Amino acid sequence: MTGPPPPPNWHFSDGAPAGGPLVILDLDGVISDASHRQHFLRGDRKDFRGFFTAAGLDPPYQSGLALAASIADDHAVAILTARPNYVVNTTRAWLASNDVRHDLLILRPSSGRGSHGPSADFKRRELGRLRAAGYEVAMAIDDDERIIEMYRAEDVFALYVHSGYYER
Repeated sequence: MTGPPPPPNWHFSDGAPAGGPLVILDLDGVISDASHRQHFLRGDRKDFRGFFTAAGLDPPYQSGLALAASIADDHAVAILTARPNYVVNTTRAWLASNDVRHDLLILRPSSGRGSHGPSADFKRRELGRLRAAGYEVAMAIDDDERIIEMYRAEDVFALYVHSGYYER
């Protein structure tokens, strides 16, 4: 990787490539089925901590696992998720137990800049960091149409996966 050291919300797998072609995958709604946690986000008082700490119980989407596994070996895989960094251990354990191919896990900072606000803003900032670190983003896959629009506005080929979590 070129430039400054990676931010603390970036978690590399062993042998992760330093730059080059990269595919970005979202986690919740693309690889993991978070439908059992959606009740935490209903109503006026959303319980984000409850929502994210229950992530270790997600069943995987078999199609999401196959998608991650099917990415060409000459491309790195980054899981870019709006999950906060305080669930990094739960998330890494889930990825390992489900044998999810990835080279880099990027979570939202737990505090400070980027810890709050729209997920599209967070993911746009991380996309800029990936590019600055020498990654060439070939494609991104997400289940939030607002994030798909952001990727496309940033000249990234983006594919939408319908999870049913977001109202159109």
